Amino acid sequence: MKTTLRIGTASLNTVALDLQHNASLIEQAMADAARQNIELLLMPELCLSGYGCEDMFFCSDWLADVEKALITICEQVPAGLLATVGLPLRYPGGQVFNAVALIATGRILGIVCKQTLARSGIHYESRWFAPWPVGQSTEIMIGGQQVPIGDQAFSIDGVRIGFEICEDSWVAARPGRQLYQRQVDVILNPSASHFALGKHQVRRRFVQEGSRAFGVVYAYANLQGCEAGRAVYDGGNMIASNGELVAEAQRLQFDDVVVTMADVDLHANRTQRIISSQLQSDVMQIDLIEHAGILKQQADYQISGAIDSLPVLSEHDIVLRTGALGMWDWMRKTTTAGYAISLSGGADSALCASLVYYAHALAVSELAPEDYAKAMAICGFQFAVPKATEQRLTWLTETVLPQVLTTVYQGSDNSSETTSGAAAAVAGAIGAKHINWSISSLVEEYSARINGIDGAKPLNWQDDDLTLQNIQARVRSPGIWMVANRENKLLVATSNMSEASVGYTTMDGDTSGVLSPIGGISKTRVLLLNDFVEKQGVTVRPIDADEFSLTIDALSFVNRQRPTAELRPVEQTDEADLMPFPILDEIRKLGQVQYLNPQGVLNRLADGPLGQPYERQQLIDWVKRYYQLYCRNQWKRERLAVGFHIESDSADPKSYRRFPVLNSQLKRELAGLK
Repeated sequence: MKTTLRIGTASLNTVALDLQHNASLIEQAMADAARQNIELLLMPELCLSGYGCEDMFFCSDWLADVEKALITICEQVPAGLLATVGLPLRYPGGQVFNAVALIATGRILGIVCKQTLARSGIHYESRWFAPWPVGQSTEIMIGGQQVPIGDQAFSIDGVRIGFEICEDSWVAARPGRQLYQRQVDVILNPSASHFALGKHQVRRRFVQEGSRAFGVVYAYANLQGCEAGRAVYDGGNMIASNGELVAEAQRLQFDDVVVTMADVDLHANRTQRIISSQLQSDVMQIDLIEHAGILKQQADYQISGAIDSLPVLSEHDIVLRTGALGMWDWMRKTTTAGYAISLSGGADSALCASLVYYAHALAVSELAPEDYAKAMAICGFQFAVPKATEQRLTWLTETVLPQVLTTVYQGSDNSSETTSGAAAAVAGAIGAKHINWSISSLVEEYSARINGIDGAKPLNWQDDDLTLQNIQARVRSPGIWMVANRENKLLVATSNMSEASVGYTTMDGDTSGVLSPIGGISKTRVLLLNDFVEKQGVTVRPIDADEFSLTIDALSFVNRQRPTAELRPVEQTDEADLMPFPILDEIRKLGQVQYLNPQGVLNRLADGPLGQPYERQQLIDWVKRYYQLYCRNQWKRERLAVGFHIESDSADPKSYRRFPVLNSQLKRELAGLK
């Protein structure tokens, strides 16, 4: 019986629906594992198909292609390696299961299916998948092989292996309890767990606690990168043994394949189970599928000891890295030539531009030069990348960014030299190609057309405030769209989550674009992030040097301003139009995350630290204003550009917050506030 095992986990940056690409990543991970003499390799949930395939999971012909791809992958498994592949599996009865196949050279040893489907937050698994019934197992035919499928464990050369698939491990009745009764040695957790602030700490706890409580080696493998457009997966693979973390991968890496390994002591875990074992004879025993002659012979491994957790980046640092990775993947996966941004000189567009810069700064620093060049070639660029990190960053702003990022300042009669100068300074600091033009004549022409309508009263600020503000925002859209189209670039929408939540955006103005990278970031955090970028900067982990922080000092020209849309001829600030952003964001979180009604939000707000400086009537007025704006502007949220999910909640009705377009305006609830 084997007493030690070399186990590996692989993070993969997959593309939804791209079976050829995903299979190549799987094969690369298996080849990397073989070179490291790994015996058991865990890969992420649905890594063959991609996690975010949406209603393509209903397509029987495509699911048949997935099965064929699995058979092909089996032929590529190196001798002596046991591997897992996640895939959607069409069952003969018509159901589709979120499954993981345990494979060896030319063979599918068995399939386990997810029992607990994720259906909260941005998840919608129960639309496509059926949950596998606990305790049931059978066999199906795949590629001419009779394969066991169901709630089962495996004994491979005496090493007992079981599975918890992502959400299975987040619930109280997790499969690990049954696997403990089966005395498994290893629990494998293939996951597709998207980034959200604070989430990784929860994962680390269930990995370590699962290892300790069940007396097992517990391995966790996650997807990495922006796969289908909205969710960014942060990797962060972990291996725990005997309750201790023995391996952990850096999160949010830019490599498409990241393999992490550890040498683990099965005997120590078995001993612990003997000491603590209280097997219950009346507990249902899941099937144990046995195979022999697959794993390598006993090796003389140096057992991996407990490790300290990796250095924890600050919240701001990790949010910026998440956004940067998302921007990097969007550019190369759409094979476009970069981004175009209407750079206003304000906080939102400045942060969007910073994310484009960091996407390339991190990629060019942390990838091998040939890998960065290969990715850029896909987008139509031919670059000879300098070898040294310091040279690469200088080369980036002088050579790459002028071709990858185009920014345009579109001033009106209400724009200031302050914002014009701030936009130019930020663009210059990051190397963007910057254009400055005026929209005044366009605004005047549209106003003249409206004034020329028979019987219409001439436009004036007293009667037509909203009309005159919106035309300035909207007239900016066609020009920047033309720039994006001409240069084959993605247009970036610059609206943030807070203002989008209450509709403080101009439809077809600042919401115009393909991608809204800060659409999942609150305005409160936007302001903090810009300050962080100026003063502390994102942590860069070069392949050929020590890590360092990379700032954008020019953000100081943005940070010294109060947020303003600059759409009125008199002084205007966003918070005067709405309310203090910390108050707005607290109302948003209480309503969207904790699902409190307006009265509950008011009570919690009044009791919390944010409510202390304000009179209750002032808080009532703000709660009413928030919900009045929120209820009337759902139609705007339905049209928001795709954005990254960053914080715990989101304004995106397609993936998080669903709300009726036509509704009661919560008039009864708001009238009763006291």
